[in-house]
Order: sequence, then C-alpha cells, then structure tokens
Amino acid sequence: MNDEAMDQVVFALARKKLAKTMHKEERDLQRFAALVTPPSGRKWVAEELQVVSESKEVAGDLITDVVLDQVFGDKAFEKFGKGFISMHFSDQHLGSNKKMLVFKFAIPDANNMADMTRLVALIPYYIDLIGRYKLSSHARSKTEAARLKVAQEIYKELQNARQEALQKKKAEQKKKLDEAESKLSAEALRKREAKERGRQMKKGMPKLKMTRAH
Repeated sequence: MNDEAMDQVVFALARKKLAKTMHKEERDLQRFAALVTPPSGRKWVAEELQVVSESKEVAGDLITDVVLDQVFGDKAFEKFGKGFISMHFSDQHLGSNKKMLVFKFAIPDANNMADMTRLVALIPYYIDLIGRYKLSSHARSKTEAARLKVAQEIYKELQNARQEALQKKKAEQKKKLDEAESKLSAEALRKREAKERGRQMKKGMPKLKMTRAH
C-alpha cells in the first residue's frame, strides 16, 4: 500500500494460538497492538479466532458485518474458513514497504478451489476498505503518540548500540596496544638480560696480560 492509501493501522486476525504467536513475534504487533476481547452487544468473529489490534475502534471498524456474514462469523467460518490462516494489516511493517496488507491462506487441491472463493474475495474487499478508512481524531492522537514513543525508543536503542560498538572498538584497540607494548617490553627485557649476561660473562673472564718479548 502507498502512503496515501492507508491510515495508521496495526491489525491482525488468526486462529487463537497463531494470533498469540504473531503478537509475540511480529515486531509491529508487539509494539503497538494487543489481543482484543470480544465486544458485548455486537456480532464478532468465530470462537476459534482472535483479533489483535492497536485499538478496539480499529478492530470494530475492520471486522464488518459483511466479513462476519461471508467468512468470519461462527456459521460462515465453519463452512468457508478452512483455508484461512491469517490477515495482517500494518503501517509499521519492518522493511522498505512499511504499509502492507498480508493475507495467508492454505491452498486446497485443484478439485476444491471453489472453497477459496470467499477467502480470495477478502483481498479486494480489504484493499478498498483500508484505502478509504480514516481514524477518528481521538484514535489518531493515540496512534501518533504511540508511534512517536516507539520512534524515540528505537532512536535510544540505536544510540545505545552505537555507544556499545564504540566502547567495544576502543576496548579492542586498547587490547591491541597493550599486547604490542607487552611484546615490546618483553623484547626490551630480553635484550637487557642478554646485555647483562654478556657483561657478567665479560666480567668473569680472566684478564690476560700482554708482555713484550725482549
């Protein structure tokens, strides 16, 4: 998705076990989103599914009656959701393309491709929905504050990493200098000892007196 076609949204939907794993392992979900409890007073996704979202507002706006009736409601999911693995929408993906919609489906064999019709229809539906979707001013102020906080944390982490790398480099350079000095000292000591041994040997040698023959 390009920058103009997607507001600040971090959202995922998957079966409960996978959703919890995604929440722990996907950096954007980990930083911005939480597991959403089913809201009271409205239809929601099938029992075996779990929504992960930056806010209840986003979750409620993206889980529409249309997708509940077509795929994600209890009855529809039992019949049409077999191939569904996950959906992950985010303006904070790692990598060069920050804004992405990721759909994962288990593809059946050629004889059962008709089972995928409703799942595949989710792709253009959500591309259109996300393209038109705008957060409320209240939700936007929260998402902007969250992104600013994360940006500051990332900057701090980078600064700390740079500082650690610099200290490591200095320590390595000091170690090399110490080793070089140690080698030089050992060499100087060896030369001094050799010189001293030579002097002692010279000192211990008998003196020869030269006389002239008459």
